[in-house]
Amino acid sequence: MNDEFFARVGHDLRGELATMLAGVHYLLRYEKGLGAGSRDMLERVRGAGERLKRLLDEFDNAVWLRADPNRPMTIAPCDAAELARQAASHLEATAASRGVRISVEDAVQDGEATLKGDPELLRIALEYVLGLAVLRSRDRPVQIRVSRAADGPAVTFVDEAGPVPPESLAGLLDPFGERAAIPPDPVAPRRRERLGLGLAIARGILDAHGGGLTIEPSSEREDGGAPESDAGRPAAGLRFTCTLGGVDRDLRQRPA
Repeated sequence: MNDEFFARVGHDLRGELATMLAGVHYLLRYEKGLGAGSRDMLERVRGAGERLKRLLDEFDNAVWLRADPNRPMTIAPCDAAELARQAASHLEATAASRGVRISVEDAVQDGEATLKGDPELLRIALEYVLGLAVLRSRDRPVQIRVSRAADGPAVTFVDEAGPVPPESLAGLLDPFGERAAIPPDPVAPRRRERLGLGLAIARGILDAHGGGLTIEPSSEREDGGAPESDAGRPAAGLRFTCTLGGVDRDLRQRPA
């Protein structure tokens, strides 16, 4: 595995996909004689193409499965609360399509959630974690909390999508391990929304920033249910804690 391999393969695949999607968009917009059946089929192809674009993004970001202290990053001041809000905004439509309501709780004072890092990469890491919580949850809430930990700002995601067996919980951060946390979807059981690398990529990005990612069972509920520490209460879902750390490598710039 190396960065050049992922960049070349991802670029070639993305170019072919762009050509196919352009043809589909053209037909849907300008071909007035399409029947209902043909238009429905083209819409399905368009939807599959958009999902494939997201899968290719995940493939491109798979370089973060391998630690490399020399990998370029664009370092700038950023705010963990703002990054969490951006991640929630980018996934708003996806969450709405699944009946998931995302709430954001900012428990930090001005300046407490600031750090130096690559804002785009940190947002991507948070989106992969939040995206999995949303994917696990249909018609259930997902909570986001921004706080200050001992080693830097932290963003926590809590879902209520049910527990994960202990034997699978430890492997969720491994490549493809996250699939054990995704229950069967009754609406689209065969549709693939992720390759299964998102959590592992997020961990790699956060590790590169001096932070980390942990996952544990949670029995918190949006309706005020007891926390996990209360004895006898079954787990309602998972708690994902992202510590963002912080780096100071201003000379390492990521190419545009």
